[in-house]
Amino acid sequence: MRFGMAAFVLLGLLASSAASANDKEAAQARIEQTLNTLIPNAPEAQITQTPVDGVWQVLIGSEIIYMSADGQYFFNGSLISLSTRENLTEKALNAQRREALSELSAESMIVYPAKGESQHEITVFTDVDCPYCRKLHREIPALNDAGVTVRYLAYARQGMQSEAFAKSEKIWCAKNPAKAMDRAMSDQSIDTLAQKESCEPPVRAHMQQAQQFGVQGTPTIILDDGRRFPGFVPTDELLPLLGLGD
Repeated sequence: MRFGMAAFVLLGLLASSAASANDKEAAQARIEQTLNTLIPNAPEAQITQTPVDGVWQVLIGSEIIYMSADGQYFFNGSLISLSTRENLTEKALNAQRREALSELSAESMIVYPAKGESQHEITVFTDVDCPYCRKLHREIPALNDAGVTVRYLAYARQGMQSEAFAKSEKIWCAKNPAKAMDRAMSDQSIDTLAQKESCEPPVRAHMQQAQQFGVQGTPTIILDDGRRFPGFVPTDELLPLLGLGD
């Protein structure tokens, strides 16, 4: 009798687990159907459960929305755990950006390495004609001295037909891209600098990659833990964010 009761309980648990899995698949299917109706050409969404019953997280590109399990309701905003005070939305976006960082090719960047052992890397989407990008560029020696490697990708705010885009392509195709960047950021001409004989500038690819990070302006700073900071951040504020400095 005891064996029979144990078997009955086990079967009940297995049935409950199967029903739960079926409910999960059904909810994902309903949400996908709603998304396909609302946004037919949207990138493939990553749909995951949240700690809140009946609320699902939907990651589309670099944006997160939340939807009900029946696919009939959604809201856009931050999901915050009151018990831990943690912003679960930002936590998920940081994870997405860390994954996107891991897929970037360092060979396509202009890199200013840290002096000595690198403690952290920051990745910066920059526009050579942006005043605040130039201000951040002047901070690089102090960041390098503090053990921070700075990696540049190009983001021309005015688009691919802009002067900044053409200038960026010339910088990345210079024989010494860092020297060309230094000159451009100092508002000096780069026309006399030697160019590589053969070069496929990565600037267009950088503009596309910027979408993965939700870049809308420059500079945009991505820390190595995935946190994103739009705009200029001085060294004395940036180092504590990285756990460096006093």
